[in-house]
Amino acid sequence: MRRHIKLILGLFLLLSLIWVPVSSTEATAQSQTTVIPQAYRGSWFQPEFLQYRVKMTATTFTFGGGYYEHEHWQPHNQVTYRLSFHVTAGTFTWGKRNARGYHSVKVQGGIFYVKENRGTLFVKQIRQGHDINGYDLTFNQIPHAAQVLSGDVH
Repeated sequence: MRRHIKLILGLFLLLSLIWVPVSSTEATAQSQTTVIPQAYRGSWFQPEFLQYRVKMTATTFTFGGGYYEHEHWQPHNQVTYRLSFHVTAGTFTWGKRNARGYHSVKVQGGIFYVKENRGTLFVKQIRQGHDINGYDLTFNQIPHAAQVLSGDVH
């Protein structure tokens, strides 16, 4: 009987030694970032007929279409997420840079991968494990975007 108790205690100790490191890596797998890095902040545009914009502040991530009219942004299918430690409706987590230089922006229902390189923002949009565009979307910061994209600059 005493041998069974020692065996059970040994098994419990072994499981606790395995369980603690596994659970601690799961906790650190979520974003521990409290702000988006400065290099990513601002409005990034992909000018076309219906322009797409990525806007990042210290704690928000906005992605969607729209256009400028009289120097005011008119959103179309645009979603804004708030930075959080766990993904829930309306929130996102900011992940560490991966081997290819992309940060993960995890939202409910998908992931965006973003990378800034020489003034260009590259974005991959992943839904259900697939890149929905098949290529990187490219965005640029445009000085005086409201005036330039409204067509109000002479």
